[in-house]
Amino acid sequence: MKRLSIGTPLLIHLFAAAHAAVVAVSRVFDYVDDVPLTVLTLSMILIITVRRNLRAEFVAALSLICIFVAYFFGIYGALAIRRVIDDGVLAPVIATVAVTEGIGWLTFFFARSRGSQTGSRMYWSSSTRQIVGIVAAILLFRIFYTTFFNSPYFEQQGVHYEFDRLLGNTLALLTMLCGNFIFVNIRARMLRRRGLRLVGSAFFTFGFVFLLTAAVYFGLPWGNGAVLAARPFFRLYTVVLLVDIVVYAVIQLVAYVVESEFELRSERGKKHRAQFHYERLKQQINPHFLFNSLNILDYLVQEQETQRASAFIHKLADTYRYMLKKEEEQLVPLAEEVEFARKYIDLLQERFTAGFHVEIRIPQEAMRRHVVPCSLQLLIENATKHNVVSPEQPLRILIEAAGDRLTVSNNLQLRLHVPSSTGVGLSNIRQQYLDLAGRPIAVEQSDAAFRVQLPLL
Repeated sequence: MKRLSIGTPLLIHLFAAAHAAVVAVSRVFDYVDDVPLTVLTLSMILIITVRRNLRAEFVAALSLICIFVAYFFGIYGALAIRRVIDDGVLAPVIATVAVTEGIGWLTFFFARSRGSQTGSRMYWSSSTRQIVGIVAAILLFRIFYTTFFNSPYFEQQGVHYEFDRLLGNTLALLTMLCGNFIFVNIRARMLRRRGLRLVGSAFFTFGFVFLLTAAVYFGLPWGNGAVLAARPFFRLYTVVLLVDIVVYAVIQLVAYVVESEFELRSERGKKHRAQFHYERLKQQINPHFLFNSLNILDYLVQEQETQRASAFIHKLADTYRYMLKKEEEQLVPLAEEVEFARKYIDLLQERFTAGFHVEIRIPQEAMRRHVVPCSLQLLIENATKHNVVSPEQPLRILIEAAGDRLTVSNNLQLRLHVPSSTGVGLSNIRQQYLDLAGRPIAVEQSDAAFRVQLPLL
């Protein structure tokens, strides 16, 4: 029997409908409790993120931000809609559905861009259990704060008064942003073990929030003449702590996004370099090139051209030695690449005794720049592979450098029967430059010429 699987978009709509039902029932019976809505929101985030196999830290930061956004926009969004639709049930239902859909799709797009798909159902691995524990802790944290904000501590002026005091102190807000940003960036480097990171984060947060609370309470930097009292100070401390935790989660989430983007680009670069190395390895053992080289060598031996044969062998060996030596390098100096290209050109000169001309015009200052290994050789090889080379129709290749570009151009006289080609070599060079420097190569073709421009790095 085939098991039913629900796609993530449908799942978001179902959770939005469940939120609407809970809000409608609670308003009808005049029993408003946001805890069931928080449970539904966290459950939706949990299922989406576990399906995409996200890291536990990412889920924790995202969950904290989402329940804060849901609480804030759920209340004030309903008040705004109430001004248009004067209905005590319909207004909060519309606001809740909108907020739930927004959080669901935001989580989905974040998860899709940062995680790897594991299917349409949840898989209960050890990391999943850890994430469930984190989400449960966030739920308890949310219940504690809701209960505390409704306690006698906030009966007189309410929690909104403390929020306004914090938002009115620019120094405290800037210090909160800068302090959390600095701590997020140095935490992983200073505290290697996970347990130490948690303890260090706790000590930093509670101590840092105490200083921020003091700054707001006494109106620093100018001062407001306030007298220290334990109850008002503690009430303000709890509000500043909540805001600081959310700010920390936002900065941590941004840090995870940047880090995962860097890791993704790094993995993509490794994949493309592996493909490029494979193509270069195929060139090294290309039967067609090796067969032609051996035929030329055999001809030189039969003609008793011992010096030319010896020179040819040394150049052929140098060619393969360079390819093997530069196999793992991402970039090489242009001077080395040009020297390698000259030896490869000499090998081709033995094959094309007439009708093959290569001119190199590269200023000395450009020789210190860098290019992708074997890229110049590959472009020369492509020119001889696709074009007629004969005394009657000479092939002329020009290699020149100007500014930050190396240009390889040749006159176009295409063969009638060209060996099969997929264009993978040129595509790999293009991808190498995009991965290493984020700069594309330029390929231009006219009726008379073919030109490729490589960035000089």
